[in-house]
Amino acid sequence: MELIAPAKVNWHLAVGRRRPDGYHPIASIFQTCSLSDRLHVEIGEGPFSVDVRGLEGLCPKGKSTLEKAANLWHERMGFDRSISILVEKRIPSQAGLGGGSSDAATLLRYLNSQEADPLDVEDLMRIGLDVGCDVPFFIRGCRTALVSGLGEIVRPIEPRTDLKGFILIPEGGKTSTREAYGALDGRAVIPDHDDLDDLEMIYRLPVREWSFRNDFGIVNTRPDIGLLDGERLILTGSGSCHVLLSDREDLELNGGLKAERVTF
Repeated sequence: MELIAPAKVNWHLAVGRRRPDGYHPIASIFQTCSLSDRLHVEIGEGPFSVDVRGLEGLCPKGKSTLEKAANLWHERMGFDRSISILVEKRIPSQAGLGGGSSDAATLLRYLNSQEADPLDVEDLMRIGLDVGCDVPFFIRGCRTALVSGLGEIVRPIEPRTDLKGFILIPEGGKTSTREAYGALDGRAVIPDHDDLDDLEMIYRLPVREWSFRNDFGIVNTRPDIGLLDGERLILTGSGSCHVLLSDREDLELNGGLKAERVTF
């Protein structure tokens, strides 16, 4: 079975004060885009095992989000068959695009669909949260949502389909999520959390009028490109990728940066 795992961008990402359990509440707008990974999944005879190929050099064997998701599924559902996954990786890792989370969510949704008595989406989202905070959004299966809590509160909204542009990818540049959150803990002032209804109102405005922010801007270098009238350059997730919303057909960049054309 070939499965499509889309990337996401954050149009806005506000991060609150670290909780006693070490996690941070957020207020965000997520939207999927046309950039995606492809998963080739084969289910075989038991006993349970999981084999992931295609992520060599990106994470140690046994430590991927796919393996974590499969193991949680085995523990929850008593799934005693073998799972073989070949990943065609197109979403950059540690880039703020949610690639690993999308891969895990796509696998969980597929495994759930194979059950005679599948879990409802809320229960599946709770399993996904144990894999990563972005996973519940992808499990929900919507294109755009207001996301809050630790990422487990996902409120789908009508997506805009008039947005297009480029994902700007620093060559060799990655942002450690743990280190990025650690940097935010050192802020002298932490702004009040944003009202989600206000965020949706801003989302409906012309792009030139957006007043979104990303708190991880303090730990990510903004690309030095000249913006044309009406364009917006937005950091996504904890970085390191930015989104250029633009009607340009082509984009010339300096060395050290590449562009992936996307639609939303």
